[in-house]
Amino acid sequence: LMGYANPFERYDQRHGAGAFVADARAAGVDGVLVVDYPPEECEAFAARLASAGIDPIFLLAPTSTEQRMRDVGRVARGYAYCVSLKGVTGAGHIDVASVAQMLALIRRHVPVPLAVGFGIKNAEQAVALAADAEAIVIGSALVERLAQAQDVASACNSAQQFLAPIRAALDAASKLKAA
Repeated sequence: LMGYANPFERYDQRHGAGAFVADARAAGVDGVLVVDYPPEECEAFAARLASAGIDPIFLLAPTSTEQRMRDVGRVARGYAYCVSLKGVTGAGHIDVASVAQMLALIRRHVPVPLAVGFGIKNAEQAVALAADAEAIVIGSALVERLAQAQDVASACNSAQQFLAPIRAALDAASKLKAA
């Protein structure tokens, strides 16, 4: 579950202290990424999540300092979401070599798996980035296709047509890597 601190905090204000974590767990949420919660300011929230079996997940950007990486490494569970480029999601060119360098630095401070996202639009980019990450996140490119769909069936078809070749390319690369 990904969102901002204000709605999560407001949920507890309206439904009682601890309601967000309890209700998220009851709904089957297994990880929460609060975009605007820096790790040094939400250790109590991260502990409540962890005690409910929900992983607190944090963003790391190309501009993150090593201190920020250490802070994330101290409280993150599940995985860390690494932003592949500067700017907004869905825009810009991904420099795979720079991302690989960034991931190597992050690994020195963060013990959880690393997912890479922002700006990934095709199988070629996904495979290149997967060489150094445990997961690939594709959001904007998928949302753009879903937004063009006329109904649920066409949305599902569009998602399948877009994601199937990416999944196949990642699986093929994984098999080559394992061999």
